[in-house]
Amino acid sequence: MKYFFYPIAIAALIFLIVIGVLVYVREKGSDTISGSSIPLVSVGEKAPEKTPEERIAEAKERSSHIKGLYMTADVANDQGAGATRLRDKIIQLAETTEINGIVIDVKEVCGPDYSPENLKKLIDELHQKNIWAIARIAVFKDASQIEVHPEWYLTRKAQIPVEDWCARKKYLQAKNPAGEKPSVYFWRDTKGGYWLDPASDGARHYIAELGKKMIDLGFDELQFDYIRFPSDGDTQNAIYPVWDKKTPRHEILKSFFEFLNASLKSHKPEIIMSADLFGYVATQREDLGIGQRLQDIGNYFDYTSFMVYPSHYYSGLVLPADPQDALPAVNLTAHEARAHPDTVVYRSLLAARNFLDGKTRMPDSRAERGTKIATSTQNIASTTSFAIASSTPVSGAKLRPWLEDFFHEQDKAAKRPYGAEKVRLQIDAAQKAEPHGWMLWNAANVYTEEALRKE
Repeated sequence: MKYFFYPIAIAALIFLIVIGVLVYVREKGSDTISGSSIPLVSVGEKAPEKTPEERIAEAKERSSHIKGLYMTADVANDQGAGATRLRDKIIQLAETTEINGIVIDVKEVCGPDYSPENLKKLIDELHQKNIWAIARIAVFKDASQIEVHPEWYLTRKAQIPVEDWCARKKYLQAKNPAGEKPSVYFWRDTKGGYWLDPASDGARHYIAELGKKMIDLGFDELQFDYIRFPSDGDTQNAIYPVWDKKTPRHEILKSFFEFLNASLKSHKPEIIMSADLFGYVATQREDLGIGQRLQDIGNYFDYTSFMVYPSHYYSGLVLPADPQDALPAVNLTAHEARAHPDTVVYRSLLAARNFLDGKTRMPDSRAERGTKIATSTQNIASTTSFAIASSTPVSGAKLRPWLEDFFHEQDKAAKRPYGAEKVRLQIDAAQKAEPHGWMLWNAANVYTEEALRKE
């Protein structure tokens, strides 16, 4: 019997020696085993929680190389066969190619459009597969609150006939409990869209609260679109309930950016925020009449996402010479812009990056710049150039552009780059300008897989 106890005694002795070593190491002030980065955590003891600073740093690092695809609210939430097939295909692309992020509509221009249960399930699946989840929120173009909060909206003196962009999604409109209908004529844009007053405190809090709900559902990033004043329609007849039309539009938006940043970052310090901007905003200092200025965006958003779709440069692209990078002037018509998608993407992003870094100064006026962005494509850009500026950065925001994966049949018929060639030209140009990722847009959620690198 005495031999039976020898193994037990030896095991007990080894156990006591190990415990003694661990205690000694702890008393010496070390929190790791010598020669290892493994922390000493007792059995049953939880690993220490990360500090807010650590979580912020981790989120910034993870978000800095996102290559994403757009997903509509219907595809994200509908459990039918068609939506499921498209949803699964997008996720499969994220598992097998360089794609590592998905931008999901949670609020379009007709209003918030999501099922909390279905959306949470999708977010959990994305996180299990290490896919970055981004919530896209259309901000000031919104039809959902007209019955319950008409005081937030642009109105007009007399009604005019316009189409109803949200006719098939009336169910997204909040209903007045008393059944009362607004006694005002709402101002509508050319597509029949309703617009919130960017200066309205009620409208601002409405957007911020929706953002907090998306944070609580688990999104890694919030992306804000239509974060501007309206651009289409008889804007001169729009009556704003709050904005006095004297305060510059860009000042109104800047105050909103500051409010939104403070509201959401206080709710979750590590949440990443991004803003979608017109592609033309990347190349000029003026606000284009919609309040968006490059110098106002960057201090309140982690990423700026210019929609540098070559097909959307309706007035072409006219840029002065770039002395910083020894690049010649650019003077492309709308047709030529679509024929040179890489030039449009690269030069637009490079102009924005150099300005934000303080390397070049955007001309102060359209006259100095040598072109009227919205109306002219004259060959006069070569007579001016971006001025070299001081090295003081204007903003530290990173650029992560939207690229187009659509209109391929039109481009093919016009003998322009199309399909995988067109998409890849844009991707490579975006990466060359700034290696912080990009996103592809296709409203039908069908993407050109051949353009994506396999992983």
